[in-house]
Amino acid sequence: MRTRTSLDISEGLTRPWYRWVMLVSGDVVAVNSHWVADGSRIVSDATVRTPDGDVVVSQLGGSVDGIAQRTFPGIAMLAVGDAVDVTAHAAADLAGRSHLVVDGIVARASVAPGLSAAWVRSGPTAAGHYLFWQSGCIFATLDSSGTVAVPFASVQQVMAAAIATWNTDVASCSYIVVKQTAPESAEVGNDGINLVKFRDTTWCRPAVDDDPMRCYAPTAAGITTATFVDDASSPEDGAIEDADIEINGVNFAISVDGQTASAQPCHAELQNTLTHELGHLHGLAHTCLQPGEPPAIDSNGSAVPQCADTTDPAILAATMYPFQNCGETSKEMLTPDDSGAICAIYPTAKDPETCAEVDEHTGGGCCEASGSGGASFPTLATTMFLLARRRRSTIRG
Repeated sequence: MRTRTSLDISEGLTRPWYRWVMLVSGDVVAVNSHWVADGSRIVSDATVRTPDGDVVVSQLGGSVDGIAQRTFPGIAMLAVGDAVDVTAHAAADLAGRSHLVVDGIVARASVAPGLSAAWVRSGPTAAGHYLFWQSGCIFATLDSSGTVAVPFASVQQVMAAAIATWNTDVASCSYIVVKQTAPESAEVGNDGINLVKFRDTTWCRPAVDDDPMRCYAPTAAGITTATFVDDASSPEDGAIEDADIEINGVNFAISVDGQTASAQPCHAELQNTLTHELGHLHGLAHTCLQPGEPPAIDSNGSAVPQCADTTDPAILAATMYPFQNCGETSKEMLTPDDSGAICAIYPTAKDPETCAEVDEHTGGGCCEASGSGGASFPTLATTMFLLARRRRSTIRG
């Protein structure tokens, strides 16, 4: 498993994948998070004080007025007081304004790796709560454009099979159920639609009027972005309001049973990738950390280990392990670690006895929050899944 591709953003976190990059070294002195004009995403502008003056860099994610977006595992969000080396590239939004977009972050202080074989939740919020769904149902919607790699009918069947795996394996001990809704044409964003979107042309979120294109690590086979409540005064702190899955058809051959129209050499079996991403949709994080990710605590209260520092078979075998081999199908099935996590987070005894879609939040696009004390827990959660080739490249998600 050491020769692998990753299902999420691991190795690419500290190694930029753009041709023209710059290094910004210094201390973070301010973080300002805001919704973009169309309300689809939160971005954070961090001011890094360098020996040559202040430099403002932009990250996808942040927290505004009690709503946050964050990527899991994802690059750590910059916070006031951080001493960092940041790699970034210049990119323009649709209005032609330039932004210095963060590619990778290296903190100048390292965290000692821990050892753990327990499951890991996405989060926490600034108040320390982990992510969860309030309803007993999670609704998931395929984008009707599908992918050029496999027929849409096959995509629908695979989606249904991946959902059934999670629903069936936890049915005896958990109330949570994922429901597949009718396909529709949509774009990723904070709109209350939990979308599964295929990217066949560019492995990026498109530019909007006031924000540039946001590209992902080419080693990531998939990525999940969650919007959730980040408000210490709210009893709903940590509640997920929107979660979108994106699948990489640019760098990998999306395949079903080995069949694909893509010419890419590394096959990413769709059911393998989707089953992993659906774990993120439930609110699960990876069983180990990639370089650049913030420290995390597992269900036993132990530090989550770096992936490179663990050989624990429970971590390596889990569906939520962030690497897969080309053509791998083992993550189409859950391990006790994966199913046990869902039964602990959503136990039958705490069934809310509701099955309703989340009402779209009214907060996007109006305000800006200043981080004089550090906005370390953003509203946008994105998780990438990495796929392994015979050389060490990653497909993450």
